[in-house]
Amino acid sequence: MNAQTRAEETYEVALNVEVHAKNDAGVIYNVELVYAGLFRLRNIPQNLLQRVLFVDCPAILFPFLRRVLSDIVRDGGFPPLMLDPIDFGKLYAQNLARAQAQPETKTKN
Repeated sequence: MNAQTRAEETYEVALNVEVHAKNDAGVIYNVELVYAGLFRLRNIPQNLLQRVLFVDCPAILFPFLRRVLSDIVRDGGFPPLMLDPIDFGKLYAQNLARAQAQPETKTKN
């Protein structure tokens, strides 16, 4: 996931997915997909902005990315690939905890 400011109160949030299917004979297919959306966010407190950008916005985009990926694979002549739902809130919490734990690790060394 990436989030960038595009204009005042406007942010671009992009989801990046890479899918590689292989078997004993070699590569079946590779798909690299970036699906992005522009979000105008007004009256969001600064302390909540990062959470909105990395949890709420991706949750809005993901069903569309999932559908596009499924269609691409199906249109290539393969069975549709359906990604499992992603809990962006849980991912955000894990990444936040990991980032907070890293400075502690560095100080202990």
